[in-house]
Amino acid sequence: MHRTTILLIICTLFYVSCKIPVGLEPVTGVEGKITFSGNWPEDIKAVTIIALDSLVLDKIGDYFVTYSSPIDSGAVESEYFIQLLPDQYYLAVVGITIKPSIFAVKIDSFLSAETIPIKLIDNDLQKLKTIINVNYQEIEIVNREIVF
Repeated sequence: MHRTTILLIICTLFYVSCKIPVGLEPVTGVEGKITFSGNWPEDIKAVTIIALDSLVLDKIGDYFVTYSSPIDSGAVESEYFIQLLPDQYYLAVVGITIKPSIFAVKIDSFLSAETIPIKLIDNDLQKLKTIINVNYQEIEIVNREIVF
């Protein structure tokens, strides 16, 4: 009887001390599917979707916010996600002309030198010029198709 009482007290204390997990807070950003058709250019090692806070394509480094995980060349389709702060953005699909691992490691150096090893391959100017409104704790769905 004595052991049962002690065990019951320990279990009660353990139960009371445990907190109910609240889970992860919802994220904010953009996600979608990108499909590719045609032959990939030989100089493109991977593709990424970049977020820009202004659409000035000759000065991408000045308006570059972040990018999605690189998609290896030769892919037919892929899903992507970019976590962003609530704001307005433009999305552009660009080809990476160096190894994606080097691109990821040296992105800050490329941005400061304003010589980013990317090539604009987004061929739908209407979608390129579309402002994407990202609201707090919402995911915007933006699909793209690239024809090489």
